[in-house]
Amino acid sequence: MSTMFSLLFFSLTSTALLHSTPSPSPNFDPPALYLTWQGDPTTTMTIQWISRLNEKDDRIKFQRIGQDQWQEASAIHFQLPEKFPYLLHRIEIIGLLPGNAYRFQIGSNGPEYKFRTLPATLAKPLSFVEGGDVFHDSVADIKATNIQAAKQSPSFALLGGDLAYTAKKDSAIAEDGERWLTWLTVWKQTMVTPDGFLIPMITAIGNHDTRGRYFQTPDNARFYYALFRTPGNQGYRTFDAGDYLAITILDSGHTHPIDGKQTAWLEEALKTRNSFLHQFALYHVPAYPSVREQNTKMSPAIREHWVPLFDKYNLHAAFEHHDHAYKRTVLLKGGKEDPSGVLYIGDGGWGIEEGRNPRTTKAWYLAKIAPARHFILVTLDEDKKVFEAIDSKGVLIDSYTLRIPEMAKTTTKEKTNELIEK
Repeated sequence: MSTMFSLLFFSLTSTALLHSTPSPSPNFDPPALYLTWQGDPTTTMTIQWISRLNEKDDRIKFQRIGQDQWQEASAIHFQLPEKFPYLLHRIEIIGLLPGNAYRFQIGSNGPEYKFRTLPATLAKPLSFVEGGDVFHDSVADIKATNIQAAKQSPSFALLGGDLAYTAKKDSAIAEDGERWLTWLTVWKQTMVTPDGFLIPMITAIGNHDTRGRYFQTPDNARFYYALFRTPGNQGYRTFDAGDYLAITILDSGHTHPIDGKQTAWLEEALKTRNSFLHQFALYHVPAYPSVREQNTKMSPAIREHWVPLFDKYNLHAAFEHHDHAYKRTVLLKGGKEDPSGVLYIGDGGWGIEEGRNPRTTKAWYLAKIAPARHFILVTLDEDKKVFEAIDSKGVLIDSYTLRIPEMAKTTTKEKTNELIEK
């Protein structure tokens, strides 16, 4: 690897530099380690780990698999909120090659870990797993689902809120930092592909990640915003890969209002991503719940402010959570069944002990429901997207395919060819 290329790894968020100073203590292996993205998932990776207060060394080394030269880099660290006695270390490595495998090490003799960047184009099928309402009950419950999800060798995981169930309804009560640490420790242990690659996560915020649950500010979700850095702590953002994947991540009224600034931002985000081959939204409270009443808290506001924009800009699917069951709706547009409409899928059941059934009669918009602990395996191809709901024993609950219109495929291919020519 050339010196010119290595300089591309510098990061403004966690200064990555070549150093001759010592690496972290030998054999250091943090209890919790997880990957996510702040920037372009085809050329960057954010590595984060948790250590005790006296373990302040930030140095790591990394290399592209197949290359001989290791690069050294330095993270930043800070104490976790509410005087929780642990440090969070973070480094964003940039200038990576799309669709490539890398390995890294914390400490000179610690274990090696591996990750992959996403490809720049969708030359072959790509899969990810999706779910929410994660550490609701026991460690055994989340481990069971994690193990089945990791077996699918996903490129990443989308998590739609209520991650560790650490926050109380009373906003004056401090969060349970130990539950965050336990969940992230289990993630490190179990969310690894069969060929040994760590699975990055992309998250949205939920009510149980927020002290006070709804109508709060980021200050009442300090752990969430510390662990999952977002631009300006606004809680909503976009996640794009090449020209084939656009995911709009939203805050369903926990630390930012659904209407106003967030809705205006959402319209601009959807408008500028209208030509992406695969377009999704990720948020916690469902517009179309499977268990709760349709007029439950936040759902009417989402249908009023967000759903018309999903319809207007032809969103393909929205991942919803919160109800602790599996659901798939019919395709919906304008509040009615429509073959050109949006699919609403999910309802959150990653770590639940038992799934829930509808509290009243089955809603007209539901095509499939199941009271099951589950995740969704999503496979993206040039002509379709496939959704497979799988339970924590590996049993297929449901499968659904959305075909991509020929016009959309042609537009995307033209854009890809323009990029290749440039």
